[in-house]
Amino acid sequence: MRKELATDSTPPPDWSLSNETDARLDRSSVRTGHKPSVKSMRLLRIPQVMQQTGQKKTMLYELQKVGSFPMRIQITSNSVGWIEEEVNAWITERVAASKHSNFFRRILLPIYIA
Repeated sequence: MRKELATDSTPPPDWSLSNETDARLDRSSVRTGHKPSVKSMRLLRIPQVMQQTGQKKTMLYELQKVGSFPMRIQITSNSVGWIEEEVNAWITERVAASKHSNFFRRILLPIYIA
C-alpha cells in the first residue's frame, strides 16, 4: 500500500504577503524560528570614504591591507564600497585614540619626566 503525499502547495495563512521576497523571508523565519533583522545599510564609494576620512585612496588600501581600516565589499565585478557604519566606527575610534594620546602627551608625560 502506498501513501499519497499531500500536494497542496498553498502556504499557511500567516504567509500571505504581498511580494515574493517578503514571502521568502517569512518562510525562512518559520524554519529558523526567528525573524531576520532587516536593517538599512548604506554603502559608501571611494570618493565618499576619502571625503569622510580625509585619507587618500592609496592610504585607505594600505590601512586595509594591515587590518587597520574596514575591508571593502565587492558590489559588482568592477566596483567596491564600504559599509558606512564601519567607516563611522573607525573614525570614532581614531578620535578616541587621539584624545587619549593628547591626554598622555599634555598631562602625564610632563609629570613622568619631572
